[in-house]
Amino acid sequence: MRTVMLFVSLLLTATIAQAAPPAPPLDFRQLVEMPDLPRSLMRADMQDHLVALNEIIGYLAENNLAAAGETAEKRMGQSTMGKHAAIARGQGPGRFMPETMQQMGWNMHDSATEFAKVAKSGDRAKAFASLQQLTSSCVACHMSFRTR
Repeated sequence: MRTVMLFVSLLLTATIAQAAPPAPPLDFRQLVEMPDLPRSLMRADMQDHLVALNEIIGYLAENNLAAAGETAEKRMGQSTMGKHAAIARGQGPGRFMPETMQQMGWNMHDSATEFAKVAKSGDRAKAFASLQQLTSSCVACHMSFRTR
């Protein structure tokens, strides 16, 4: 009888555990609401930045600092700012960002341009230190803000 009771108790415990999945962790990031077009443009940029970072790391692994710097500037640097002006017609992502988020974005573009300069100088150690500054700006923003 004790074995049956233990079995029933374990079965009930397993059933209850399945019925009530754990709650997802809380997300404390600030929600930034924006219309679909600017949000989609920003998301596409963020995805391209991830691909660019992956390419940059690959170039660094190959000791091709010039290509790493070129990729950083062309895909993430200051030269990429405002590239959606024509399609967004004054409704680009930056228009909807809180000031702190805008500043973080500008810092990322500045850091990418600085990394490009450092990488092109050929100093591998300084390039890695500069890359860490670039990724820190990405982390700071993504840990502070969300769009959905």
